[in-house]
Amino acid sequence: MKKINLTILIMVALALAAVLIFKPKPNDQPKDQPKNETSPASQSPSTPAGQASALPGYVLLTVPFTAQAPTANWSDPRQQDGCEEASLIMAYAWTQGKTSISASEAEKTIIAMSEFEKETYGNYLDLGAADTAKLMTDYYHYDNHTVKSGITIEDIKKELAAGKLVITPANGQKLNNPNFTGAGPLTHMLVVIGYDEAKKQVITNDPGTRNGKGYRYSYNIFFNALVDYKTGYHEDQTGRPKAMIVVEK
Repeated sequence: MKKINLTILIMVALALAAVLIFKPKPNDQPKDQPKNETSPASQSPSTPAGQASALPGYVLLTVPFTAQAPTANWSDPRQQDGCEEASLIMAYAWTQGKTSISASEAEKTIIAMSEFEKETYGNYLDLGAADTAKLMTDYYHYDNHTVKSGITIEDIKKELAAGKLVITPANGQKLNNPNFTGAGPLTHMLVVIGYDEAKKQVITNDPGTRNGKGYRYSYNIFFNALVDYKTGYHEDQTGRPKAMIVVEK
């Protein structure tokens, strides 16, 4: 009996050993799917690397230029505060396909537009982004424009790359433009006509100086200066957002 039991035990042991030897290991996987590789279907979507570089590296729109005091008559208060008007003159001329603006034409329009504002709105001083856009609609009867707030440099670049013109309100003193008189204007508006990614610069038509055609500002300086100041006269800019008027043809 002991011999039979011993034989049975040996056979059971051999059977168990065979099962253990030939049972697939839990970590065994097909050779074409390594253990640590994640299948494409399980990977989480991500922003493509270098998405910003999908924009052109250089954009420059052909926009005619005028200073806000086209004949250097800075004693006229309408021209001293004429940056919004000059910016609209440039933008509207661009929508009409014009490539130049004479100094006499620009001066007459700045004065006429300022008088229109005084009669319509009560003053021609500082106009924020929304009211500048409204002036374009009311004076030129042109409304193919949009005001966008909370913007970044990348937002400005995207609009320019799409062939649209950008007008931005800013604190002129933060632009550090050596052509400005003294510290520069506390409230200022200018036209952005392009950008140069290699040099990290925006290209502007800045009406605050006769040297403003194609004037360049570094991304950092320009962005820090942006502020959608309130309509009025040198109102407090604390907490004000950054905004732009996007003009389309």
